[in-house]
Amino acid sequence: MQSRRRYAVAPACLAVALVAGCGGSPDRSAAAATPSVAATSSAATSTSSTTPPRTSTTRAATTTTRTSTPPRPSTTSRAPAASAGALLPVPRAGAEPSVRFPRNEPAVGAGANATVGPVPDSVWARMVGYSWTPGCPVGRSQLRYVRVNFWGFDGKRSRGAVVVNASIADAAAAGFTRLYDLRFRIRQMRPMDSSWGRNPKGPGADDYAAMRADNTSAFNCRYVGGEEASKVYSKHAYGTAIDVNDFENPYVDSDGTVYPGPYWLHRRDPAPGVFSSSGSAAVRAFTSQGLRWGGLWSQPDYQHFDR
Repeated sequence: MQSRRRYAVAPACLAVALVAGCGGSPDRSAAAATPSVAATSSAATSTSSTTPPRTSTTRAATTTTRTSTPPRPSTTSRAPAASAGALLPVPRAGAEPSVRFPRNEPAVGAGANATVGPVPDSVWARMVGYSWTPGCPVGRSQLRYVRVNFWGFDGKRSRGAVVVNASIADAAAAGFTRLYDLRFRIRQMRPMDSSWGRNPKGPGADDYAAMRADNTSAFNCRYVGGEEASKVYSKHAYGTAIDVNDFENPYVDSDGTVYPGPYWLHRRDPAPGVFSSSGSAAVRAFTSQGLRWGGLWSQPDYQHFDR
């Protein structure tokens, strides 16, 4: 914006203007001494009817004040974009688990950053009496705690953990690392413990609640799901099995009941969090580590990998 200054014309100057004309500059010497300053022409005209008006040859110096112009808002309509280091949230499907976007821990470090170690005291304390009880076929010393980053259904990089048998700990870490690199979505990944409550159909933590919440887990000292009356321990009771995204990858028991629900049973095309076929990169993330996929069984268990 240009700043304008108003100057009063002295009576003496007005009188001289009738004879010689009056310049528009309040200080002619200053204007002449600073030719680098931008100037504008100021013409003074005479009020006399008998003397033609004379144009002043003096240019008046003016002061220009520059102000920064704020950027104009964009008028272009753009679709929402994921923030840096994140993916877009997965849209709603025709059926949803009990928690759509769980509050997962934030990712730690770069990439999948998988780690394998003993089961921490704080984690074991929550497992005892729930996912582990006296009489279970394996004990704490045979189990490992695998921590890894994953891509959540909310689009964020998150961190989770599974407890597995030491014999498959490295395979599990490698498999989840591959899923991370593929940007395969995982809803949540929490050990089976007191936070899930007790299984209403036998020993172990409540796997049915975990399936409804689409939780990815491994060790849980329980019987085969849906067949508890047989009292046959599942491979999860040994820590040699992993269930990933239960909701998108359901399990069919011996009487045809689908857990946790049938919506995804016949929707096996590639989709976020879905193990679509034995040849898919997501399934091979685990089968290439020597684990077998339950999706090929006569009673398919699409969520399940074991050794």
